[in-house]
Amino acid sequence: MKKVYLIRHGLPDFPEGKRMCIGTTDLPMAEAGLAQAAQMAEKLPPVTAVFSSPLTRAVQTAQAISLPVTILEDLRELHAGKWDGLTFDEIRRRYPELYAARGHDPTLPLPGAEDHAAGLARFRRGMEQAARTAPGDFAVVAHGGIIAQFLQAVGGVWRKPDYAEIIPLIWEKGHFLLQEES
Repeated sequence: MKKVYLIRHGLPDFPEGKRMCIGTTDLPMAEAGLAQAAQMAEKLPPVTAVFSSPLTRAVQTAQAISLPVTILEDLRELHAGKWDGLTFDEIRRRYPELYAARGHDPTLPLPGAEDHAAGLARFRRGMEQAARTAPGDFAVVAHGGIIAQFLQAVGGVWRKPDYAEIIPLIWEKGHFLLQEES
C-alpha cells in the first residue's frame, strides 16, 4: 500500500486578471498561486517522489515540494476544445445555451474538447505509472477538471478541488481508493 497525495496546482496568472477556461492553455502561476503552493508543501506529509503534469502551473506547484519532479505527459489537463483560452465572458457570449447548461451539469462536453472517457483513461495511465515508479508514498500535481473526473471514477463525487488542495488517496493492489479522513 502507498499513500498518494493528489494536488491541484496553485492559482494561475490569468491575463489581465480575467478568469478563463484554460484546459491545456499553458499559464504560469500568479504570486498568490506560488504562496498557495508553498503553504501546501508545508502541510504535505513526507513523500518519496513527486510527479507532475507538464503544464507550467503544475510544475511550479510540484517544485514547491523540494524534491525532484518527474513530468508525466498523461497527467495534463483535459483539452477544453473551442473554449480553451477564452475568458468566461467570451464563452458566455459565444455559447450562451451551453454555458447555462454547464452551470447545472459541469460534465457536459465542450465543443471540440478532448473526450472525457479518453482523457480519464490517459490520466489513469499516468497515475498508475506514478504508483508503479514511486518507491513509497508520493505526490501528483495535476489540474481541476481531470482531478474531478478521476475522483468520481474512484468512487467519490465530481468536484473540482480548491487551488493547491491536497486529496489523500491510497494505491493498493493496483487500485486507487479515496482515503478516509480521520
